[in-house]
Amino acid sequence: MKKLKYLLLLLLVVPMIAKADVNTSADDNIDEEKTINGSSAIFGNNVTTNNTTEGIEAVFGNNVNYNGTSDYSLIFGNNINVNGDINNDGFIFGNMININENANINRDLIIFGNEVKINGKINRDVRIYATSVTIDGEITGKAIINASIIDIDGAIIGSLSYNKDAEADISNSTIDETILTDEIFIEETIVDQVMNFIINLISTLVLFAAICLIIPQLFRRINKKNENINALNFFSLFGFGALSLILIPVISLLLFRFTFTVSLALLILALYVIAICLSMLFTGYLLGLVIWRNFIKKEENSLLIGLLGISIISILTAIPNLGFVFSFIAIMIGMGIILQQFRKD
Repeated sequence: MKKLKYLLLLLLVVPMIAKADVNTSADDNIDEEKTINGSSAIFGNNVTTNNTTEGIEAVFGNNVNYNGTSDYSLIFGNNINVNGDINNDGFIFGNMININENANINRDLIIFGNEVKINGKINRDVRIYATSVTIDGEITGKAIINASIIDIDGAIIGSLSYNKDAEADISNSTIDETILTDEIFIEETIVDQVMNFIINLISTLVLFAAICLIIPQLFRRINKKNENINALNFFSLFGFGALSLILIPVISLLLFRFTFTVSLALLILALYVIAICLSMLFTGYLLGLVIWRNFIKKEENSLLIGLLGISIISILTAIPNLGFVFSFIAIMIGMGIILQQFRKD
């Protein structure tokens, strides 16, 4: 346990070592415009950044407008508009993602989203995992796409690769090479989907029940730390969870550079994977706790609270097209809850 506390202390110290600039807000709009000699992290509901960041700029928000310049960029949000420059590589995770015509990515870009539109320029490769993809910009390297709907009109692409079961419309575009990959979508009947959902839900509930019976004090601690939880607390948990999702792999990579810290790096990565796997379970428990206290108002029973919340989370994450958004939010909050347990009362 002490070693884990030291690890979390290291996570808190790293932003200061890296000269990171952190700005957070739960309610107000954030409109950033400054030069940062180092890395930065911005959290808010509506975020517009015009920063010039000489390092990594991490942006988390509901509505994100990225208009600045950074060496590396990590953008997480619901509606994302990119109009600025990324001098090296970028990673974008969101629902509606627009790479507008003024955007310029000088190296590689990875995108996870629901609807993705690219009108700007990517000077090397892009990997896209989405429901629908629209491209009419320029990609000088490879465009590797996994999607159900692909619309490419008036684009310039060096090499295009996409799954052959996609509904693709490619016209009036200059593409040097086109490669069809294997099918990625497997048709499932409604019965199959329902059975898979039930099996996954039962498995999750059994796992929760086992943890609850083996470590009951863990959930009593969660109850105590969230005695007066509100919307701001949920946003705070989301922010710390998202930050840990980025910082822990970075720390592990740094530790791999030294022979005597390789074992510690492997341990951190193992704990990191376990935390991600359990994160939605903890989010479900916290959701159940809020519902229990506000509506049921009976003596708290950790097992019943968890069964209630986890069932609701499982239903939300199973919603077509929106499920991945709820999953992302649940994982971030769950990571925040795990970190919260190492904080002194």
